[in-house]
Amino acid sequence: MDIISSIFLGILQGITEWLPISSSGQGMFAMIEFLNIDPRNAISFAIYLHLGTLLAVTLKFRKDINEVLRSLPRFREDKLTMFLIVSTVFSALIGIPVYQIMYGWFEQNRGRGEVVTAAVGLFLILTGLVIYFSRDRKKTKELGDINFLDMAIVGLAQGFTVLPGISRSGVTIAALLFREIEQENALKLSFLMSIPAVLGLISFSILSGEIGNIQIQNIVAGIVVAFLFGYLTIDILMRFARRVRFDLFCIAFGLLAVIFGLFNHLQ
Repeated sequence: MDIISSIFLGILQGITEWLPISSSGQGMFAMIEFLNIDPRNAISFAIYLHLGTLLAVTLKFRKDINEVLRSLPRFREDKLTMFLIVSTVFSALIGIPVYQIMYGWFEQNRGRGEVVTAAVGLFLILTGLVIYFSRDRKKTKELGDINFLDMAIVGLAQGFTVLPGISRSGVTIAALLFREIEQENALKLSFLMSIPAVLGLISFSILSGEIGNIQIQNIVAGIVVAFLFGYLTIDILMRFARRVRFDLFCIAFGLLAVIFGLFNHLQ
């Protein structure tokens, strides 16, 4: 991988993070199919790129984050802080074992990018179906109405989004809508809960040694570009996301990825 490829992938991450189409799935598809990057390095680089968009989210929602930090000593009384703590714990309960299984599977399929591409496609199709079936749910709950079961279910749903192709924002927003959370609150909660989740995933990857073989200058370039494009596009793309049928996009793009994978496997 060269610097130009890292910049391109940073741009892709910065744009697709705010859309429910799995930024890691899109990035891995590009890395494996067009840049010929090993699946193990592809998933590692996709995780690093999330640090850039994490910084963009932190800057965008800095007022909410400051309120959460100030309320930590009395977290039981603050519903947003309680939501972030409980959802993060349940995300870790699912996310850590799923990530370890996934990384081991990628290790077994090194050099078989077509298999990984097809798997990403299947997960994208699953994301599309989840978004589709959440569209017509009644959405009346405000932030103050969220209960422990809501927090746990959304956290568990987020845990599965370590799989590339499963859109974190798409699945968590869908889970919140299934629990009848009002749409604007669902969007805000989804992005706020990504902060501890992404920090935890990156920390776990580094501590467990599952960081791939990527040059530091490529990592830095990708993170910086993902941050810049992420921060510049977050508002417009979040508005855009409310108007577009991304369930259909995920299903169509997922089918394309499966076809790519099968075609390359048969060659």
